[in-house]
Order: sequence, then C-alpha cells, then structure tokens
Amino acid sequence: MKSISVITLGFGLWVTTLAAQAQTTTYPAIRYINPYSQSLGGITLPMSQEIGNNLFNNPAGLARNEMFKAEYLNLDADVGSAMFGAIGTGMTTLGGLNSQLNANQNQTYAEGISELTALSWGGLAVGVLYEDRVRAYSDGTNLHYQVLNELIPAVGYGISLARGVVRLGYSLEYVNEASGIAQTPESNNASFLSGINQGHGFSNNASVNFVLPYQYLPTFSVIARDIGGLHFSGGNLTSPVTNASGLPSDEDMTVDVSLSFTVRLSGTVKSYWFFEYDDVTDTVRLPFFEKAKFGVDLNLSPSFSVRVGTSGGQFDGGIGFKSESSEINLSMYNERSPFPGNSYWDTRYALQYKVFFQDHNTRDREAEARGRAQ
Repeated sequence: MKSISVITLGFGLWVTTLAAQAQTTTYPAIRYINPYSQSLGGITLPMSQEIGNNLFNNPAGLARNEMFKAEYLNLDADVGSAMFGAIGTGMTTLGGLNSQLNANQNQTYAEGISELTALSWGGLAVGVLYEDRVRAYSDGTNLHYQVLNELIPAVGYGISLARGVVRLGYSLEYVNEASGIAQTPESNNASFLSGINQGHGFSNNASVNFVLPYQYLPTFSVIARDIGGLHFSGGNLTSPVTNASGLPSDEDMTVDVSLSFTVRLSGTVKSYWFFEYDDVTDTVRLPFFEKAKFGVDLNLSPSFSVRVGTSGGQFDGGIGFKSESSEINLSMYNERSPFPGNSYWDTRYALQYKVFFQDHNTRDREAEARGRAQ
C-alpha cells in the first residue's frame, strides 16, 4: 500500500475547517488521545513507536527510536453523532448552531481537530500539539458549552538499560490552555472562546517500562503525570480567550499503569493485548470501570489492523491502514458527557491521518527480545 486515498485525504483537510474537537477528557492529565487509542477503549500508556504517544503518554518508549524519525503531519478530527445532521452549520460561534440546538434540546453537538508535529532521534524527541475541542447543547433557555483549546510544545528523552529490558523516560510539556464549561442565552452569537478559563504552566512526566524477554513479550509500564503538580499562571502563547473568567484548575500528580503482550497467530498475523488502569492514586475520583481499560489490536497484515476495546462498560472499535510513509486510523468510541442534562455517554466518530518518515534501522522490539533470549 504505497499511498493513502486522495478522497480520504480530502476529507481530512475538510475537517480542519471545523472549529473544535468533540473530546474533552474527564482525566485532564492525558492531553493526547488519538483514534488509535479511542478504538482501544482509551488505552494510551503501552509502548508504541508513535512519537506523539511516547512524547505525551510514555516517554520511556522514546528509547526505542535510536535513528531519525519524523511525524510531519498527524491530523486528528472527530464529530459527535448529532453533527451528521448539521454538517455545514458550523460551530465557530454559538449562534452558528442556535437553531439546531434549540430544535434538539438536551442533544449534544460536538466536533473539532488536533494536529501534532514531532521529531525523534537517539531517544530525544520534540513536538508541538495543537487541539481545539468543543461541545454544546440547549436546555430550552440557555446554550451550554464545554471548550478545550491547547497549544503544547514538548520535549522528551528515553534511555534503555539492561539491554532494553528496562526503559526510562522523561518529558516536559509547556501547556497553554483555554478551557471550561460556560453558558449563555440562546440569542447570543458570541464565540465559544468567551468567558472561559485561560492560563499556562509546565507539566513534568516520567515513565518506566519493563520489557520481559519471554514469549509474548509481556511489558509492564508505569507513568507519573504532572509530577509536582501543574500550576497555571495567567495568559498563554496564543491568548485566544476574550473576557477570561479565570485560570484553569491546577492538576495534581497522577499515576497510570498498564500491562501488554503480543501473540503471533499465524504468519504475519499478530495480536496486541492491552490492559490499563488510570489514576491508581484516585486523584481525579472517576468510577473504577472508567479507569480500567482493555483493548485488542489485531494486525491482519502489515498494512491493515482491526481494533476493539472497552471502558466504563462501553465498547469502542476501529480500523487502521498503514503504508511506508502514511497511516489512517478510523474509530467509533463513547465518552462521558460533563453535562448533567444529557445522556451519560456521547458517541464519537474520529479520523486520523499521518504522514511520517522512519529510518528502517529503528529498533524492532521483537528482534531485540529474540536477541536477548539467545
């Protein structure tokens, strides 16, 4: 598969005109979630060779990338199911969806984008993540909306010890955030970026991976997010908010753990099994079944994968296509709504398009394990 469909790329470019993205996680320490993760029930921690996931969710995984690797374009867009009946209406202003929201009271409308560009070489990685996400509904009198707008430059480094059995990593994120839940009368045509919180701060994150050189390559991973806490100060690099109501809430340190392993089924067909438990310190106080996540990624060929996952009693799924220099991931997933007047879960549809370069000498996890076993 040498290239990705022009039609799909066209769709990816079209969704960049959307003003914001649906997903605003209830676990704020996780700042990068893509359709691959969403299709696996929200799994983020297990190691991968994706620079963005390692940089933001598991910096120890950067130790695997000894040669140069670049993700020139990593574009992610999603819409809530209700938006399919309102395509072309737009959510750049509250008034843009006024008639739709009023006609479908307590129905959540959501959409948005994120874009990540990152480079990695010799265990060192740098990247910039931008995301703009919103959802809204009407209760018949007021419009309620939730916004997450972030620009996050980040740098990270990973190192291998004991011939790759132990990997350690650290990342520093400069979080420029505009976020919050607000409401306004239905007649208001103001921007979503009005009357919410705005600030900036630094987030320190560190992880360790234990890759055991046995059959199925069991891997145990731990990450500490927001070490020492994330404390926001006024203003940020882009300052998109008008009439800011205050600063985003500070974030306390949290710890996530995961276990993953690989099973080769036949020939090139492999399966990757993931279990993750977020916030073991119960800092955010989410229900147990929303913090416990399970997912399976079935690689039917080097270029095609099918994924399923579960979290919070909800089932998610997706597919992925990969070539030598590009990748597409599609997912359908469910997310908890922050609005008490709505149903508890919102259904999302997400698309990710990536263009990357990878030196073919990048370490292969299975080859390393076979070498250690000999």
